[in-house]
Amino acid sequence: MASWRDELIEVIKTKAERDAEEQARHKKRVEEALATAEAAMALGIEGLRFTCEHLRGKSQAAELVEAPDSVKVTLHDLSLSLELLRDAAIIKITFGDGKPREFDFAKDRHIAPADVEEYVGRRSLELVRAGQKSHPW
Repeated sequence: MASWRDELIEVIKTKAERDAEEQARHKKRVEEALATAEAAMALGIEGLRFTCEHLRGKSQAAELVEAPDSVKVTLHDLSLSLELLRDAAIIKITFGDGKPREFDFAKDRHIAPADVEEYVGRRSLELVRAGQKSHPW
């Protein structure tokens, strides 16, 4: 239990001091969450590689573009991309031109790497189904 002295010290803090403390707490949360986000990103990338390899196995024009902290698979005019924002421990998954789905590992500590893998897998299925519908094989 905090004493009245501790409470007084807390009440007297300026807005700048409170903001600085919150920034420090957020930075620590991001650092802790980044390891989980990196593991999730690795699973997501592996899922996209798997999708691309199987599409190529069926002689489809699937292309995988990898860059640091991002990967994108395209099939005809469709795309699915993953991006890791290291400064915030967020993974963004974008299907086509839609709004990206964000997994914020610093904010939502209950998110597991397998959740990202499952989401990427489901969006990969949508990509393949849409590609097959627009360009049957």
